[in-house]
Amino acid sequence: MTKETKSMAKPNRGPHMGGGRVVEKPKNFKKSMKELIGYVKPFWWLIVVALLFAIVATICNIISPKKLGDLSQNIFTGLALNGKVDLSSLTNIGITLIIIYVLAIVFEYAKSWIMTGVTQKITYRFRKDISEKINKVPLSYFDTQSYGDVLSRVTNDVDTISQTLNQSIIQLFTSITMFLGVLIMMFTISYKVALISLLIIPLSLIGLLLIVKFSQKYFKKQQVNLGELNGYVEEMYSGHVIIKAYNKEEATLKDFGKINKELHDSSWKSQFLSGLMNPVMNFIGNLAYVVICVFTASLILKGEIGFGAITSFVIYIRLFTQPLNQIAQVSNNLQSTAAASERVFEFLSADEMEDESHFVKKLEHVQGKVEFKNVSFGYEPNQIIIKNFSALVQPGQKVAIVGPTGAGKTTIVNLLMKFYNVTSGDILIDDVSIKQLTRENVHDIFGMVLQDTWLFEGSVKENLAYGKSNISMDKIKEACQAAHIQHFIESMSHGYDTILDEDSNISQGQKQLFTI
Repeated sequence: MTKETKSMAKPNRGPHMGGGRVVEKPKNFKKSMKELIGYVKPFWWLIVVALLFAIVATICNIISPKKLGDLSQNIFTGLALNGKVDLSSLTNIGITLIIIYVLAIVFEYAKSWIMTGVTQKITYRFRKDISEKINKVPLSYFDTQSYGDVLSRVTNDVDTISQTLNQSIIQLFTSITMFLGVLIMMFTISYKVALISLLIIPLSLIGLLLIVKFSQKYFKKQQVNLGELNGYVEEMYSGHVIIKAYNKEEATLKDFGKINKELHDSSWKSQFLSGLMNPVMNFIGNLAYVVICVFTASLILKGEIGFGAITSFVIYIRLFTQPLNQIAQVSNNLQSTAAASERVFEFLSADEMEDESHFVKKLEHVQGKVEFKNVSFGYEPNQIIIKNFSALVQPGQKVAIVGPTGAGKTTIVNLLMKFYNVTSGDILIDDVSIKQLTRENVHDIFGMVLQDTWLFEGSVKENLAYGKSNISMDKIKEACQAAHIQHFIESMSHGYDTILDEDSNISQGQKQLFTI
């Protein structure tokens, strides 16, 4: 009948791990990126400055191999002609190289400093908006979304967005700049060698695509196995008392071993194939070095280019292959970021509770009369579980709601606390409909002790006065005496100032007395 009998949302199976190769694609890439740009827009000028700094640093890195080639050429020419090296020319080139390297470091540092500040501000705004949204969505939202899913949006998804903004966006432009810049520099030295170097592109792409194709399915399987393992560990940890009570330790370990073995197999295959990426790319790069060196040497012997060209081209080949890997990685990161943004904005756009700022009615001196008048309610609009329920509780009267599991006991209390709105009928407190009262006013009227009690990390006093900002210490002690917990608190190491946390030795019954 009630919420308790409904199918629960699947539990959170832990954060996605395993190297991050599995790319979750967004349902609507353009919409997700457009909404993300709205958060980035206030900082656009800082991002442009950081981008310019990054491009300048990249240009410095592009120019330096040409200067190194000039240095090699100068030494070779001097030794070949008269056995002497022009130290003045070498000094000038060396100073120029030092200036170039220093500029590259300075601009790279400035770019990183700016982008770190920007991404942290955007991350702060995301988490602030999500935190505020959590307090605005109705309780019914959490009937269909697990706490782990919401937590994942606040942490994993926002972190994914932050990392992409801090690294991938700038890296995309610098990689393109590096690729084009290196290509131009190679053509200025020798168009023949540059054309030979272009053969690296199809070889690199073929290598990347083949590895990604074979490894992707194993990474997906790894994520599934990891989720199963995390969920199993969470389940076994939560129910470890029951496992021991029914002597299921061996069976539990056997099941864990089976899941762990599946994770091991999929992880090994995915990591092995992924580990082939660098060796394959290095092999292609080294093969290119050999071809370039042989071809360049033949041109040197013919007198078409100088000896220093070999030095420049060897470095440029290394720089030429890097952007291809980086662009492929950035492409994956953008897909993941769009998917993460979609999940975050999906939560931020969820329906909110009714705005009650215009409500003027407020109950302050409550007598305690509670009445249910023909109340009907369903968690789903087409599935009414409470039909025409009526009850009257007079001031001072004690009422116990009893019934089998799923009869609707918790649902009635949730309606009374205005956690949910009734489908039809009305609930009155001192003959005033709760529809006319704000949720805050209704919550102030009642004290609620849940089945699963929860104490927040903080002092005993802070937990006892939770939600009551102006309550005096005398009132707190008076309530503790009435709940028969005064003696227990005074026996604690620091009394009301004792800090409670997950390691505190407090029984479930004592926790319930705290909440009372």
